[in-house]
Amino acid sequence: MRVPVAVVSLFALSWLAVACRPGESSWEMHPDHAGAVRFGMPAAEAQRALGDTSSIAATGCTYWRPATAPRSVSFMVENGIVVRADVDSTAAPPKTAEGIGIGSTEAAIRAAYGEHITIQLHKYQWEAGWRYFIYLPPQDSLNAIVFETDGRLVRGYRIGRRPQVEYAERCG
Repeated sequence: MRVPVAVVSLFALSWLAVACRPGESSWEMHPDHAGAVRFGMPAAEAQRALGDTSSIAATGCTYWRPATAPRSVSFMVENGIVVRADVDSTAAPPKTAEGIGIGSTEAAIRAAYGEHITIQLHKYQWEAGWRYFIYLPPQDSLNAIVFETDGRLVRGYRIGRRPQVEYAERCG
């Protein structure tokens, strides 16, 4: 069955209009949101925003990996509220609005975030030179970005609400 190009294009444009904000890609990562998911929103609302029908526990702490999200993105949900997103290096990981992502250098983090970065030794890999680069947005005390580096390159990062984004461990 052949579908006219105009129909496919119209569908693609309507999907992008729902998933994206003006001027950003659908999975650009920000301290307060990842794609269409805002930190602090109920998980059920986040599921509707992404068209996801999987089940998420309403109590406790768990991780949710929506089918419509990049495979490298998973969300921490605490008591039914989305509080953080973790980005790992599995496949095509998205970048922050400033262009920082898996494989970016520590120098690139410093250049992108300047004086709003603090650096801490990694909780488990400090002897190997691993560090956390923590970006605290100047006008946002609720959210942060935490980049994990091996002393040279970003190996993973997480974004979201404080204090959950600062937890070294995951849950669930």
